[in-house]
Amino acid sequence: MINTLELLQAQILELEKQVLGLEDRHNKLKELFKNAGVGIWDWSVQTGEATFNEHWADIIGYKLEELSPLSIETWKKYAHPDDLKKSESLLIDYWAGNTQYYAFESRMKHKEGHWVWVYDTGKVYEWKSPGVPKRMIGTHIDITYQQSAIDNLNKKNKELHGYSYLDLLTQLPNRRAYEERLISEVKISQRTKKELSLLVIDIDNFKAYNDCYGHEKGDKALFRIAQAIKKAVPRQTDFIARYGGEEVVVILPHTTLDGAVVVAKKIHQHVIDENIKHPNSDNYGVLTVSIGISSALSNYNELFHNSDMALYEAKKNGRNRYDIHCNGLMKL
Repeated sequence: MINTLELLQAQILELEKQVLGLEDRHNKLKELFKNAGVGIWDWSVQTGEATFNEHWADIIGYKLEELSPLSIETWKKYAHPDDLKKSESLLIDYWAGNTQYYAFESRMKHKEGHWVWVYDTGKVYEWKSPGVPKRMIGTHIDITYQQSAIDNLNKKNKELHGYSYLDLLTQLPNRRAYEERLISEVKISQRTKKELSLLVIDIDNFKAYNDCYGHEKGDKALFRIAQAIKKAVPRQTDFIARYGGEEVVVILPHTTLDGAVVVAKKIHQHVIDENIKHPNSDNYGVLTVSIGISSALSNYNELFHNSDMALYEAKKNGRNRYDIHCNGLMKL
């Protein structure tokens, strides 16, 4: 009997040690969270009661007593409205056993009015019944800085993607952008049964200009002419790109040959109005352009080839002019 009593006392003593150990670990865990700057929430799911630690309130700029009385509505009050439905969906998935825990990047309104990004995680520690949670405990970690860094990185990546379609010298779309846009415009023309016209533009005697003034001035002249062409083609539906070297292409959707000629004349005048001096030029002593024009309602694969052939004729016939490729024939 004594041995049994002693054994029971020993078991009680061991149990007390375990309880004290658990309490000690609990206190150490609380201290760790406090020092790590982690917000802690404890939610009684069925009643809506909730408690938060001081740092949870600090993340959004408040003292804990300023948020009293505390409940799940406290979180909902400061959560971004767009995030509430997503949070609810993730919780339902977790409670149904589809995920191992609840984790969500969400926004909360700071006392000063801006939005704070938090990494919100939680786990059920007590179930009322299968699939029905009684108590959840979780954390909030301020990830605003990290999210800002990610946003900046995404912005830079978007800019880099844009640069891959941009000719840096002329600030016009590049050949890659032109080729993709032409494919798109051809599909639209096929669907709408509207003519698609194309101009191929080349700067006259540009090699002689570079040889005379140097490539730095040549680059500046190329930029000015590119911008002059852009001013002459104001429609938002039209598309201008640097094809390569001193060649520029202009896609004119829903435009007949007559309409394309009007645009070509405007481009000629805008370029001449730039008045870029070129004593070695055959025309007016300034830089000029030659333009090849073609249009199609079918056989779009020949569109560039036909415009390029018309450009060749324009240069052969004296430059500073446009020629048209129409049904296999060249005409001014």
